[in-house]
Amino acid sequence: MAETRGVTNELEVINDKCGETTQSVLALTESLIAQVVIVAADDLNALASLHGQLHALAAHCDATGPSACGMSESAARLEKLVERIILHEVPDANQAMAELGKGIVELQLLVGDDSSAEPQQSQEIPVVAAPPAEAPAAHPCEEQTLSPDDLSLIEEFVAEAHGHLESAEASILKLEDNPEDAEAINAIFRSFHTIKGVAGFLNLKQIGALAHSAENLLDLARQGLMRLAGTALDVVLAAVDLMKVLVGNVASAAQSGRPVAADPALGTLLDRLTSCVTGKDQAPVSTAALAATAQPNRESVPNAEEGKTPGSSAAVSADTTVRVATDRLDSLVNMVGELVIAQVMVFQDAKPLLVGKHRLARNLSHLGKITREMQELSMSMRMVPIHGVFQKMSRLVRDLAKKSGKEIELSLVGGETELDRNLIEAITDPLVHMVRNSADHGIEMPDQRAQAGKPRAGRLELKACHHGGNIVIEITDDGRGLDKARILRKAVAAGIVAEGVQPSEQELFKLIFHAGLSTAEKVTDVSGRGVGMDVVKRNVEALRGRIDITSVEGHGATFAIRLPLTLAVIDGLVVKVGAARFILPILSVEQSLRPKAEQLSTIQGRGEMCMVRDSLLPLYRLHRLLDVTPTTQDATQALVVIVQDDSRRCCLLVDELLGQQQVVIKSLGDGVGKVRGVSGGAILGDGNVSLILDVPGLIDVASGNQG
Repeated sequence: MAETRGVTNELEVINDKCGETTQSVLALTESLIAQVVIVAADDLNALASLHGQLHALAAHCDATGPSACGMSESAARLEKLVERIILHEVPDANQAMAELGKGIVELQLLVGDDSSAEPQQSQEIPVVAAPPAEAPAAHPCEEQTLSPDDLSLIEEFVAEAHGHLESAEASILKLEDNPEDAEAINAIFRSFHTIKGVAGFLNLKQIGALAHSAENLLDLARQGLMRLAGTALDVVLAAVDLMKVLVGNVASAAQSGRPVAADPALGTLLDRLTSCVTGKDQAPVSTAALAATAQPNRESVPNAEEGKTPGSSAAVSADTTVRVATDRLDSLVNMVGELVIAQVMVFQDAKPLLVGKHRLARNLSHLGKITREMQELSMSMRMVPIHGVFQKMSRLVRDLAKKSGKEIELSLVGGETELDRNLIEAITDPLVHMVRNSADHGIEMPDQRAQAGKPRAGRLELKACHHGGNIVIEITDDGRGLDKARILRKAVAAGIVAEGVQPSEQELFKLIFHAGLSTAEKVTDVSGRGVGMDVVKRNVEALRGRIDITSVEGHGATFAIRLPLTLAVIDGLVVKVGAARFILPILSVEQSLRPKAEQLSTIQGRGEMCMVRDSLLPLYRLHRLLDVTPTTQDATQALVVIVQDDSRRCCLLVDELLGQQQVVIKSLGDGVGKVRGVSGGAILGDGNVSLILDVPGLIDVASGNQG
């Protein structure tokens, strides 16, 4: 919070002035005394400010050295007391406030002593007795009404809590590989600690109780008194899962105006956390460890966050970022898109006036440059790293491995790769299906892998990178690979492929995306019903992407998803057919040429064909597909554009190529609805609308395939 940062900044400056440290800390304790006199036990804002200042003071004293050890411990105890007052964990709040004031006075006396002298034991600060650390005083499993005055704060809390929980989950997965990773343990502790503090401020009892219990367990691990592995780690992960549910319940209640529903799972999980703390679920924990939970020794294992000062990257990041509602961001992108269209229209209208008008030409060129840069900037604001999706896959693989009894090592590469936020949301479900498919169908059981001479643990890699203006996401496993013979047998049995027909390798691989076709030997609760992969293909194609498959039987498979970086704009080839203009996505265009008579032929039952680089491709006249009047019927006087959709290639006959252009995609609207072969529209520089053609749909229409 801002108060903490402000005091930390002040104390850092003080630390640089070594001779003035004691006097400045005395001044700070005098300020704390002045505040505590007027603070009421139910004034959560003021209590939060006191908590932040005591936290900063304790951190500063920790950094000062052994001479300030007594001050550090006293400030830490007072900080803990304020925390318990906020969380309603003291039997008498007014008495606790009196003890807080007395403690701050004694802290001031301690600061006033000779800094080189050891602190005397008689100056230990009396603290109000609290209930056992593993159980909050008030039972949290009950319905709770939110205060209307807190709704804006709750909205911000929900957004920040999700971020903290994602960070905690990632750190938990790190601990599975290295249970001794102190920084990962500290990161999880900080996430729960932050959530608990804000939940107490907002009086969110269920969230506060869960965070408090999880924090007790994590504090033992921070101090080296417990190894965070096995059952203990599973319980902490369960706490993250339930915390997500509780935060979601608060968000729903804030939107609907209804009370926060009680979650029956909370009581059970609190008992499990308590059992771990008391050692009932694992090796017994010493009495000293339990005592340390109630009053942690700050000197033994310092909190990594407390050792940070104001110049750290975390502090800079918090001060230089602003949360913006996504609907505002989408509106900005749309408005900039309109600006781009308007700029192009103005430039087109002004073209005849530019002869000899160098100043006007220069100004219009400068306007175009600024407009393009503004469009790129607005688009970049919607770009987010894909690591959040990758993190979800980490959890998915972990759970699948435990459920199936397999050993799977997941490798994540390129999590910093950015793509459009809307694409991130749309690609999550397809990735879930594909990762589950690789883990369930691809990776063998440990004994089977050992018999095949492979490591017992299967390897699954999730990789993202930019390539040629697109993003490529690859899912690679070193499992059994795709069994082409099994796929063909299943396809023939399902009537998808005729008996005796031998498809190409790529055509065989693509059959796994056919609805109802599954190569699984048995149906499990993970996969095997022949659904999922067909949904993946449809979803990826709806995003103007495609899936490529490579596989070596017995050695694994790779699924590569290729997507545009954004759904808002498209690089297109503008073609002319008669008086109409159409846009073909550059991603689907292979090449263009003017055909010669010897390249053209007609084959009975297959229609017109065109020979291109020793490949005989079907030739479709675009004017027939789109019902427009062409400039010429002679193909040798027109142009063909070779387009592709996965393994399908064809030639589209057009009158003229007008060039490549980046256009803003516009929906056709509900009045027009979905038109096969058309994915949207775009406004060109002259103000006229051109249709953006959907190549897969166009090929389906042309070939008579209505499937």
